[in-house]
Amino acid sequence: MVNGFQVSQAICVAATLGIADHLKDGKRTSGELAVLTNTHPQALYRLLRALASAGVFHEAKDRSFSLTPVGGALRSDVQHSVASWAILAGRPYFRQAWSDLLHSVSTGENAFRHAYGKGVWEYRAEHPEESVVFDRAMTAMSRGVAAAVLAAYDFRRFSVVMDVGGGQGALLAEILRRNPGQRGILFDQPQVVAKARPGLRRRCCGRSLRHRRRRFLRLGARRSRCDCA
Repeated sequence: MVNGFQVSQAICVAATLGIADHLKDGKRTSGELAVLTNTHPQALYRLLRALASAGVFHEAKDRSFSLTPVGGALRSDVQHSVASWAILAGRPYFRQAWSDLLHSVSTGENAFRHAYGKGVWEYRAEHPEESVVFDRAMTAMSRGVAAAVLAAYDFRRFSVVMDVGGGQGALLAEILRRNPGQRGILFDQPQVVAKARPGLRRRCCGRSLRHRRRRFLRLGARRSRCDCA
């Protein structure tokens, strides 16, 4: 457990390089993967071998690697993929904040603010490339739990549903897709809503509903009247 952060970082690198996607059709040698990912062959081999020891990949005698069931979860095209979350967990700013955990435990203060002098949301707003990584991770997580949420809770009795802190709107989109008569409100920061609007409207409003788009879906950064939030 003490060295768990090393495995986590190795998984992050593999996810960033898309190793699992390159292995989805069968095994490849580390040399082939190095060419596909534009990486140092020997360094990549050592990474893959380390992850094989952790059960993420399987190594054959010819230095070829294939996916295990664990590694399959790093594919970007599978349901419940954790690839986006693995990439987020290894981002330098993300790890640095956790490195200041002792400060939080000692003082009760926010570790991220201590490390960077500002809150995490402000930091991501100033670093849009990190917002993209975060949004992808949140969207993947929402898609992974959407089916369970809809199976456990009946949204049909509501006419307007608000997803507070809904990010890119993946969960809201699924709720509205299952309940065509509803309207939805995505409640989040202005810059998040601005990025979410095109994709969310496209997912919620098929070709037959395009003419109802403005009435069917409402997006905004301020709270609005709703039945369920």
